Amino acid sequence: MIHPTAYIDPSAELASDVEVGPMAYIGAGCVLHSGVKIGAKATVECYTEIGEGTMLSPNAHIGGAPQDVSYKGEPTRLKVGKNCIIREFATMHRASTKEDGITVVGDNGFFMAYSHLAHDCKVGDNVIIAGGSQISGHTQVGDYVVISGLVGTHQFSRVGKGAMISALSRSGKDVPPFCTVLNDVIVSLNVVGMRRRGINAETRAEIKRAVNILTDKSLLLNDAREKLGELVQFPEIVEFRNFVNVDSKRGIIRSASWSNNND
Repeated sequence: MIHPTAYIDPSAELASDVEVGPMAYIGAGCVLHSGVKIGAKATVECYTEIGEGTMLSPNAHIGGAPQDVSYKGEPTRLKVGKNCIIREFATMHRASTKEDGITVVGDNGFFMAYSHLAHDCKVGDNVIIAGGSQISGHTQVGDYVVISGLVGTHQFSRVGKGAMISALSRSGKDVPPFCTVLNDVIVSLNVVGMRRRGINAETRAEIKRAVNILTDKSLLLNDAREKLGELVQFPEIVEFRNFVNVDSKRGIIRSASWSNNND
């Protein structure tokens, strides 16, 4: 159902069952797949594709131009996956032209009120970004990441699969997979998240060994990378090693202050 006060650009493509609320705006080049719901006064500015079953709450605004001084109006894109929830006043921007021209959001994401996803970000599946958090341009966010409220990430940083960033935190370096961090310090493993996904105690213990190797300041990073190869190569350890082996633009967090929640 399309409310009579909504604006739909003639070039936009909407599945037959898309719902668009009062005074919502769907701009040029947008594609909305089956089951998408657009709340009152929400905006899908232009060149944005929204996957099946995704919902925009009232006053959400996605598909806006990148906040990049080099951007000159090129038709870059935003692609949002299936079954996402984008709450009130959340924003997501299209890409700049500095990479592949597309900002990407995976499936089953939950983006709380006033959260912001900047240009050229690549966000995986099952990600939660809590209220007021600001994800800077070119940030890569892995699957099952939780970013708590009022967090700021630095541009070009990475957040590894299954990691959590604590509330009121700055994140200026790459966050290793399966870790919980606060202000660029690893404070624990994300044990709750791992248990929920069925990662057993033996694997969790090996992940803890991996983190201890990474945070051992007596080792050069390349030496730490070699020692990670000596661990039992569970899929999660392979994930951890692959993350650490990438040449980072921001540097990887290697500081730790362990809590007791590290079984």
